[in-house]
Amino acid sequence: MPSSSTDKIFYKIGEVAEAAGVKTSVLRFWESEFSFLKPVKSSTGQRLYTKNEFDLVMQVRQLLYNEKYTIEGVKKRFNSRGKMIESATTFCVVQSNDNVELLKMVRDELRVIRNLL
Repeated sequence: MPSSSTDKIFYKIGEVAEAAGVKTSVLRFWESEFSFLKPVKSSTGQRLYTKNEFDLVMQVRQLLYNEKYTIEGVKKRFNSRGKMIESATTFCVVQSNDNVELLKMVRDELRVIRNLL
């Protein structure tokens, strides 16, 4: 996680992936799923994330991995600009007895990764 003394204007996809503890292919998948994650590309095609997008990635990671949200649940928590919606009705936490949804999410992510290989 960048500290305030070393904040940069842009972060490369590898830096964001390392900070979030995910692979770059997962970030590319998230870009396809979440309209608010749209990093700019450099002239060489390198994805460059702003500080705001970096923070959004960390929030998405928190919701998916720690709070066990589904992809759809995360989509419902954010508006199209990436602002979190605080309504209690938007919470879509995967319950321990609802493993089917979690397995579907994992399957979809694995398919994306397989297609990237």
